[in-house]
Amino acid sequence: MKEGEIYYNIKYVSNPSSFSSDLLPKELVIAFRNDLISTRFKTPIGNSGVTTVVNPKEDIYDTYINILSFKYYFAGNYRDIQPGFKSMEGITIHDTGRKSVICGFNCRQARVDLPDKTTSRYIWYTTEIKAENPNRMTPYREVDGVLMDFFYVIGDAELQFTADEVLAKQIPDKEFQRKSNYRRVTAKYLDTLIMKMISF
Repeated sequence: MKEGEIYYNIKYVSNPSSFSSDLLPKELVIAFRNDLISTRFKTPIGNSGVTTVVNPKEDIYDTYINILSFKYYFAGNYRDIQPGFKSMEGITIHDTGRKSVICGFNCRQARVDLPDKTTSRYIWYTTEIKAENPNRMTPYREVDGVLMDFFYVIGDAELQFTADEVLAKQIPDKEFQRKSNYRRVTAKYLDTLIMKMISF
């Protein structure tokens, strides 16, 4: 499978927000075609959320954020980890040798040691979905496979993502192109906004 979308459920393992998790981002969708990747992390409020677009041929490594009527983006490069993941810089990943099947795909397990060196979590990934460098802008960039069950630590929040459905389908080109009408900002500014979105 070389092109399609993966839908993930989101569970809040720890949630410092004063809002109910009903108002926090609920769904993650990753679209892929070869080395093109687009992710949409959406909240139930209006059109708010975080989107990333990776299109190496056109040198696009963008992170977009919509909060109510505000629209900002950061144009990164292939070396960058996207804004929002400061808490995960320095993780180490070790294969455990365990195997499982998620959404019909054979998956392998890896242990992730967090930067504090005392906390470990586990992730599952598959090499049966043929996306190239699917984790390029994430803390999991060294995992050579598509993540099917994984977590993110964003500030004081911890989110668990589990693949719910994988669809083979044609993805429109515009999904992998730079978006218009967004104001360009620094990575640090976008980082602050993402923290606010998760923990307001």
